[in-house]
Amino acid sequence: MDRFSVTCPHCKALLELDGQNGVVVNSAAPEKPKNTTSLEDRLATLAREKAEANAKLAEAMRAEAAGAEVREEKFKRLLETAQSEPIEKPIRDIDLD
Repeated sequence: MDRFSVTCPHCKALLELDGQNGVVVNSAAPEKPKNTTSLEDRLATLAREKAEANAKLAEAMRAEAAGAEVREEKFKRLLETAQSEPIEKPIRDIDLD
């Protein structure tokens, strides 16, 4: 048998191949390195993520309040314009006959 082992360049798995048949006979997943993050590091990361989320929320709330003020001002201008114009009877399709 013409068997040989190679390492997958993509996932780093160990593959055992049969050269005569051109098939994978066996595979072994790569060992993942253990995450050695300490509890203090993780708590600091969580606090930073929470602060970033609060900052994004505050910015969204500020933008919404500013947008509401702009919409209110635009509504007031349009209302004043509408009140100054004379009221006209709308033309209906049936009136055009």
